[in-house]
Amino acid sequence: MTPISLRLLNPIQLSTSGTTGPTQGSSFSQLMASAVNAVGNSQQQANAAIQQAMSGQGTVTGAMVAMAEAQSTLDVADAVNNNVISAYQTIMNMPLS
Repeated sequence: MTPISLRLLNPIQLSTSGTTGPTQGSSFSQLMASAVNAVGNSQQQANAAIQQAMSGQGTVTGAMVAMAEAQSTLDVADAVNNNVISAYQTIMNMPLS
């Protein structure tokens, strides 16, 4: 049986360079693209773990952990999306005078 290790993810950290938060000179679109790529990568890792478990090369537990990580990444992305939309709507409803 393969041991499973859990790692704590910092949702603010979008790059693997070891820095937290936005880096000097990075644009909002680059940060969003990085976050979307992270969601896609976690989904791909979960799919790969499921395929390995189904073929007998991986464990069901490993697949379940990968699916839980992918789901939590998607939940964070959804929450950020909802907050961005809410902030946009708040700004658009502000009076001009």
